[in-house]
Amino acid sequence: MNLCVENLSYSFDGVHDLWKDVSFAVEKGDIFSIMGANGAGKSTLLHTVIGFLRPKTGQVYLENEGQKIYADTAPKLFTENIGYVPQLSDTAYSFAVKDYVVMGRSPHMGLFSQPSAKDREMADEVMQDMGVYEIRNRRFNTLSGGQQRQAVIARAIVQEPHLIIMDEPTNHLDYGNQFRVVEMIEKLSEKGITVILTTHMPDQALYLGHRAGILSNRKLSVGNAKDIITEEALEEIYRVKVRLSYVEEAKRIVCIPGI
Repeated sequence: MNLCVENLSYSFDGVHDLWKDVSFAVEKGDIFSIMGANGAGKSTLLHTVIGFLRPKTGQVYLENEGQKIYADTAPKLFTENIGYVPQLSDTAYSFAVKDYVVMGRSPHMGLFSQPSAKDREMADEVMQDMGVYEIRNRRFNTLSGGQQRQAVIARAIVQEPHLIIMDEPTNHLDYGNQFRVVEMIEKLSEKGITVILTTHMPDQALYLGHRAGILSNRKLSVGNAKDIITEEALEEIYRVKVRLSYVEEAKRIVCIPGI
């Protein structure tokens, strides 16, 4: 299932565009990393793509075997195919982590149905992958910000969507768990699940490869990650000197700030 964004523009006041003429398409199994300075409108772009916000112009739709599912005309069917990891979690949830995560199975259950043994088994497997299985009996609202982040990602994965949209998924996570999330994104891609994420970490986008977008000056530039993530682009959006260097031991390009 592909996601298509065509000529999207958004304005808070209906006059001044936060960004405009945004177009991109992601195919099954793609990883699309979006970068940009604070305030560029990355989260707003994700909210508009999902359908939380109405665009000033343009359209968003999912396409599968010639069938188009539009965000504005079939919102329920559209969102059923998308998992979402917000930048901030609602800490009011008092559910146990295991119950919070298995709620991701709701689209696959009937009204008033209870999670099946298979649903629970799937939730357990994902919690183990995300490093929250050992705290599965704790209340969600007692977790640290990083632990809540891991649980939110686990819930989105359990939904088994065709596409997962993640707003800064490694925010609040320690170094080890940041890497586990990046590895999980790779695994999702290998399973044919498309991932769109925002990040302030050039190394993450370069490591994941695939495609990237840079949101700057109200425009989204899109291309292959290794082509579009350049020293010039990073220095423009982050206002700091950087160097992109190939590290033989890692067999990839890394971003070194302050050089």
